[in-house]
Amino acid sequence: MLNESSYPVGVALAALALAAGPATAQEVVELPLEDRILDASFPEVYRIGDGMRDWELLTRVTSIGFDDRGNLHIGDWSGGDLSVLVVDASGNLVVRFGQPGEGPGDFRNATHALALPDGRTVVADDGHLAYQLFNLEGGLERWARYPGVGPGESPPLMYVRGADPRLRKVDRWNGTLLAQVTTSRTLTTDSSTTPPRANLEIGPGPRTVLRVSLDGDAAHEEQVAQATNPRAVGVFFFGALPGDRVAFADTSTYVVSIADPTGRTGHVFVRPLPPRVWDAGTAREFKDYVKESLAAAVAEGGHRAEMLGMFGGLEALQQRIEEAEFDGPIPLITEMETTWEGNIWVLRIPTRGFPDVDMLEGALAGVT
Repeated sequence: MLNESSYPVGVALAALALAAGPATAQEVVELPLEDRILDASFPEVYRIGDGMRDWELLTRVTSIGFDDRGNLHIGDWSGGDLSVLVVDASGNLVVRFGQPGEGPGDFRNATHALALPDGRTVVADDGHLAYQLFNLEGGLERWARYPGVGPGESPPLMYVRGADPRLRKVDRWNGTLLAQVTTSRTLTTDSSTTPPRANLEIGPGPRTVLRVSLDGDAAHEEQVAQATNPRAVGVFFFGALPGDRVAFADTSTYVVSIADPTGRTGHVFVRPLPPRVWDAGTAREFKDYVKESLAAAVAEGGHRAEMLGMFGGLEALQQRIEEAEFDGPIPLITEMETTWEGNIWVLRIPTRGFPDVDMLEGALAGVT
């Protein structure tokens, strides 16, 4: 745990503890370079998903989150359709809802479910161009249209900024959403053709974090953080903190910044870990590392070994990693999350010095 007088750091995880009040001036805090072992204990509270009960037959869990009652909200995506399960603190099903369709409460194009602190569930539905809010019983409470979409309007998805590819998280303290946008979409029209032809260009940027309020009939978005280099291609982690603040890490180095409600950066936590880049040596070591991991999964057997068939088998996956090319810096942070207590947990690069890539879960998506 880190506070403002001492900063112990774990081998893989570091926790940053911040006061609840907003920062008034930027303060750079240099954390120790040395690691300190953290003993982690994870007692099992309950287990679901093993199929012992019919409702536990999950297909693809796309999202999980707790409300302040201790209920777990699960997004289960099957065959392109989303259903939402709410499980109480004892592991028992409270309600399951959601089905494909055109009517209120139906999903047209949704993949994730987010748990609001008060126990409600919010689902972003690109098909309906709206956020759908559900009550504690799984009934539709109301819609909040995406920003820029008027009542009764159904513009093409490419015209709707609120549907830009994004990652959403819940601010546990005020019930709003945070949305990270890391892909830009530029729509132009070629008037030299008949009829005029629209061109959609997709590229990196703007790498921002938006606060999404769902109070009215239409959602409202306001930028609360922006990456150091808005057009860069690379990692960007973020999470909510008390006092409408946002923590984010957006570079390949070990830097965690805290933005206040106005978007100004207050605290900046850094660790002077030496940077590393992809070169012939590190690429060779990484490929051997991943290939060894795949072979170990086969040796262990079980579900992970069975998954190899989905990717063409062990040899096909090993060939894919052998043909892969890498360049640029190797990121020093591989994950970052914030907790209900307002702490920041940072997962840094593993001790072997490579991103923790799981070839069986889609492979290489997090390597830059």
